[in-house]
Amino acid sequence: MKRIIKILFIIILSAVILVLLSAGAVAIYVNKNIDFEKDEALFVAAKDEKFIRFYYDKKGKDDIEKYEPVLFEEINLSSINREWYSLDEFSPYLKYGFIAMEDRDFFSHHGVDIKRTLAATANYIFNREKSFGGSTITQQVIKNVSGDNEKTLKRKLDEIIRAYHVESAHSKEEILELYLNIIPMSNSIVGIGLASESFFGKEPSKLTAAEAATLIGIANAPSRYNPYKNGKACLEKRNRVLYAMYQEGVIDKNEYEKAKREKLRLEEKKQTNGKVKSWFAETVISDVITDLMLTNNSSYEAARVMLYKNGADIYTTVDPDIQSILESYFRNPANFPKECSDGLEYAMVICDSEKNLLRGIVGAVGEKRLNGAVNNATSLHTPGSVLKPLALYLPLIDARKITASTVFDDVPVTFSKSDSGEYVEYPKNYPNRYDGLTTVAEALRISKNTVAVRLYNMLGAEKIYQYLKNNFGFESLVYSEKVNSKRLTDLAPSPLALGQLTRGVSLKKLTEAYTVFPAEGKMNTARSYIAVLNNRGEVILKKENKEQKISDSASARAMTQLLSAVVDSGTASKISLKNIYDTAGKTGTSGNDRDRIFVGYTPYYTAGIWCGYTNKSAAVENHEKNHLTVWDSIMKLVHEKKIGYDNEKNFSTKGLTYAPYCMDSGKLFSLECSYDPRGERIAYGYFIKGTEPSEVCDTHILLYENLFPFLRKISLIQTGERNFPKEIAVVDEKYVYRRRSKNNGLSLQT
Repeated sequence: MKRIIKILFIIILSAVILVLLSAGAVAIYVNKNIDFEKDEALFVAAKDEKFIRFYYDKKGKDDIEKYEPVLFEEINLSSINREWYSLDEFSPYLKYGFIAMEDRDFFSHHGVDIKRTLAATANYIFNREKSFGGSTITQQVIKNVSGDNEKTLKRKLDEIIRAYHVESAHSKEEILELYLNIIPMSNSIVGIGLASESFFGKEPSKLTAAEAATLIGIANAPSRYNPYKNGKACLEKRNRVLYAMYQEGVIDKNEYEKAKREKLRLEEKKQTNGKVKSWFAETVISDVITDLMLTNNSSYEAARVMLYKNGADIYTTVDPDIQSILESYFRNPANFPKECSDGLEYAMVICDSEKNLLRGIVGAVGEKRLNGAVNNATSLHTPGSVLKPLALYLPLIDARKITASTVFDDVPVTFSKSDSGEYVEYPKNYPNRYDGLTTVAEALRISKNTVAVRLYNMLGAEKIYQYLKNNFGFESLVYSEKVNSKRLTDLAPSPLALGQLTRGVSLKKLTEAYTVFPAEGKMNTARSYIAVLNNRGEVILKKENKEQKISDSASARAMTQLLSAVVDSGTASKISLKNIYDTAGKTGTSGNDRDRIFVGYTPYYTAGIWCGYTNKSAAVENHEKNHLTVWDSIMKLVHEKKIGYDNEKNFSTKGLTYAPYCMDSGKLFSLECSYDPRGERIAYGYFIKGTEPSEVCDTHILLYENLFPFLRKISLIQTGERNFPKEIAVVDEKYVYRRRSKNNGLSLQT
């Protein structure tokens, strides 16, 4: 039955193609469905070498109409880290090797190889081979431009027609040059020239036959033949390419035998300082290419070529003072622990607190020596408890479901049996301590995992997932995905409540998201650039700010007061910036201590810092110069340079009420509360007006220390049931009252 369906499909496809071959039908179809301008733009772009210039506004404006551009950085596209090579700069082994392997009739067909297309069709019907390529080099250019590999009738028709158009408008040499420059390779490399420098440290004109064959093989399936990950498969594919080159006369028998014996030697090209793009420039380029893909509905390769071949003037959001402070600090190894020489890394991001404009970014410790190096500020990391304020506390405070004084029982939420039959509690706090009755303010201050899981249960996984994705753009969240027969999902307490996400989220994303607090509930569009202009001064891409209201202002202000306590006396108490400027923030650690993160903010700037090993090979452990110390030092330098000490802004408490409450009930303090044997049980906090405590504490029960009423009075606390399948030490348990079984009296639980 399946065979019949396939044959019918091919018959229909053939019939449609025959109909479309008539000039009138083709004209109508092309007019309605195909835009040749995108293809032509790439060939136009390939004519001249140009510059990409990055500008900043001297007054820090984000309005293109008022932008006063000052040159920040310039990339000469004809000389640094070659992004484009002309055809005569490629080795003949490369040019003719690709033709031998991919399209032997390249110079004789008109964009579509009819024989190969028919052979591919027959293979599709009869399944003679697992894969059988019918696409010419010209058709592959079209695929790389569009990024569309969907196996549909319409896409195949579009590809064929566009290939004929390209062949009629351009020479074979132009087509081959474009093909070699936009073909995707391993390790996120695009283009054979750049791959040649990256894998072999040499210009593509100087490659040996074996090296050229290696790159041709990688291009066939970049993931499968990645030389770093699959060296054996890469070598086997290289030798098959060499045989095809020998068959087609690209190399003779002696060259073939010699090339087969050549070992696979990889050597990355070292770059000089003058040729290296800054962390900020690379971040902007990545953001611009992403937006060009969305705007033009094109592939990454096509968007990249448009930028690098047309050149551009980019109006960025960089603050050169802040970027300079970051780079200078990160260049000095004395500012970091000695473990950095063994691979320990740091990264930092600084944004404008009010407008969410990227002001500075650094992706690794030390001098930046390579373009395309791993940027730890934009790669994915486990956020840990940094996620809690965004995922749990803000939405529940905004919904008026919790306040600073809402009390939860800090005890394990669930128990499960291990393989050995022992009960295991979940979640565990770090440090491993359970305090019992705990307010929201205290839970956030010292990062209680048990309370986070209870908040997760209040909201529900689906709501939290959508909240993070829709409001903060956390696209790396995993809803449900099957990998090697294992089902992965972030719809669980560990990812969404404790921040142990499947893939993680970037430090840049987290930092941008945290601006919702100092911006008082507003989420401004995260921007590293304002506009991109072509070489004629025309705006071709504009990054508009689309303000989104995430919460009301009072909710964000209440959150800021809670997060200020984290810095004042909580897990981020080492931060000394608080002594000069209002400062708030949250720490986070991955479950295996592979990542440590802190995102903090003042009324002026929001900054995130990450510490860990790029390959997650070891735990971070404690260091005297840790991520909090680095964050503190840099932010003091930034504020001293940009704000000075006569600061005017403070965190606003408008719409909030400062009120006392009992630490065990979260309600109004009563006389009974004052007799708690632990001493003072009164606390103060900020509440959204109308949500402050109004009921009197009923958790404390007044008792006497022994049988004589005139002796000291004490109060014990009432809690919910604490029946655990294993022994759990709870700090406040000895202050909980229990009824005697014989005389129905009250006693102190010890």
